[in-house]
Amino acid sequence: MSRILVLVAVLALATSSCADGGDTTSFSPGPSPSATASPSPTSDDLEGASCEEREGGDPGNFPDFVEVRIESEGATEKVEFRFEPEGDPDAAPQWFVRFTDELTTDGEGAPVDVEGEAFVSFAFMARGVDLSGEEFEEIYTGPREFTPGLTTVLEVEQLGDFEGLVSWGIGLSSEACFVVEERPDRLTLEFPSTA
Repeated sequence: MSRILVLVAVLALATSSCADGGDTTSFSPGPSPSATASPSPTSDDLEGASCEEREGGDPGNFPDFVEVRIESEGATEKVEFRFEPEGDPDAAPQWFVRFTDELTTDGEGAPVDVEGEAFVSFAFMARGVDLSGEEFEEIYTGPREFTPGLTTVLEVEQLGDFEGLVSWGIGLSSEACFVVEERPDRLTLEFPSTA
């Protein structure tokens, strides 16, 4: 994948305007992941939560994207993206997150109807499709849309998978600042529950 295409994808993601603002599966416990937080939290609901646009991870970790898990755990609602990395990377794959007025498909820019009053766009660098053969083969074979029936996270829908940039939109009941937790094999967005 050329650096130009990655730069174009990142610039397209970064230049969109910011806003004010399925199935539920279990979350498997594991070692405590490291949290990536804004230097100045803007929410008292989750420690280290922020509504600011941000990014993180390491472009050197370019894993297979294999699973989405969504769950409510106490006062927290989690949207988790799981990966199968090559080798033993030290960091999560590169990621980008922001609030947006409207969710749109990658490439076409067509509006996507996602339930909610506030919307988060979350993208990461990973392989959702294997293009190495004569015919492409899907690596991520799970649902493209989730309606988990939670109080804050109302809907999660895939927006695109192009040139190694996989993007998802999250519809919220209201603007809710969140924490991004990173591990080499997963990225988790944690939102406060409004229950």
